[in-house]
Amino acid sequence: MYDEMMAVYEGREGLPLVFQPRLRHWFDVNFNAGTLPDRYQGMYLDEVYRDLGVAPREVWGPRRTGSEMSGYFALKVVDGDDVEVWTRRTFGYEGQGEDEHIITEYRTPVGTLRQVQRFTEHGTSLMNVEYFLKGLDDLKVFEHVLEERSYEWDRNRFEWGKRRYGDAIPLRANLERSPIMWLIVGIMGFKRTVTMIWRHPEEMKAFMGVLEAEHLKQIEAYRGKPVAELSFGDNMHQDLCPPPYFRDYVIPFYRRAVPRVHAQGMVATSHWDGFVKQLLPLVGETGLDGLECVTPLPQGDVTLGEMKEGMGGMFLRDGIPAVLMCPWTPEETLESHVRELIDAFYPRLILGISDLLPANGDVERVRLVNEIVEGFNEGL
Repeated sequence: MYDEMMAVYEGREGLPLVFQPRLRHWFDVNFNAGTLPDRYQGMYLDEVYRDLGVAPREVWGPRRTGSEMSGYFALKVVDGDDVEVWTRRTFGYEGQGEDEHIITEYRTPVGTLRQVQRFTEHGTSLMNVEYFLKGLDDLKVFEHVLEERSYEWDRNRFEWGKRRYGDAIPLRANLERSPIMWLIVGIMGFKRTVTMIWRHPEEMKAFMGVLEAEHLKQIEAYRGKPVAELSFGDNMHQDLCPPPYFRDYVIPFYRRAVPRVHAQGMVATSHWDGFVKQLLPLVGETGLDGLECVTPLPQGDVTLGEMKEGMGGMFLRDGIPAVLMCPWTPEETLESHVRELIDAFYPRLILGISDLLPANGDVERVRLVNEIVEGFNEGL
């Protein structure tokens, strides 16, 4: 699988197609709910991948609660000596019910920031109830946090994953979302970000430059490491980042950042898991090598033809709408889509589910898709 995936990165033809679905969400929810199929009781996630005969994913290190990319490789964050990071768990928060919450505070000489997150059902992920950044004063505090912050290669996590699966797949590692999406999804929220850009355009543009500098620190921290792909976890969606924002903030950022990734001998990708019909005609201007998770109809808002036209020579990871993996969708519909997807994108394709196997999905359909892939590869 290693050579086959490297061929996709490098644009080489003729090697077998790789099927690499995201299974962690399905596994975690059903594990916590006590509803894993008997076949998988007592197995770790990577053992489930082995049983299904598909390429492992999200298994490079132990799970990290609260990250939708948990299980992928990421750097260790090291905050400055004058930045105190306080966290606590509490049940219920300011009228938010009795659900479990995590409160995180950055306490610095120039001010304090607070974030509140709530565990979602089954405790497998977190969602923001309160964001770190709430006004102009908070930008200065967060800038101080980032100025003091550094990033380290997580050697223990790398060795753990290398020993367990490193010979099977190239190492794909995470970067933070592009600055505008970091604000919207991660640290400020959509409504406040839009309002702040409207009221304080110059200050927000300057602050996005601060966030961009952080990306360059992250990229540099991967220099010389055995990484094939650096992925920006954007969660791109045209309703959150419409074309004017994309042109003003996303394209210029990637034009500066992607060459730095390429200079280290790595490819650059971004996670696009929303409606993207209006953005696909612009993606070629970013310089990205590939997109992860672009979701076609009937779940997303684009056809396979529109995806292919917009992405041009970029490679695609995923492409199977998650709803097709659910038991109420006829298997014939799934089979037809997979064959059409392969025909459209191979050899620039790492097949997967856009963006993951749902908790109520049928895991045996993974085996069905793999049979289609094996049949395709036999015909090469």
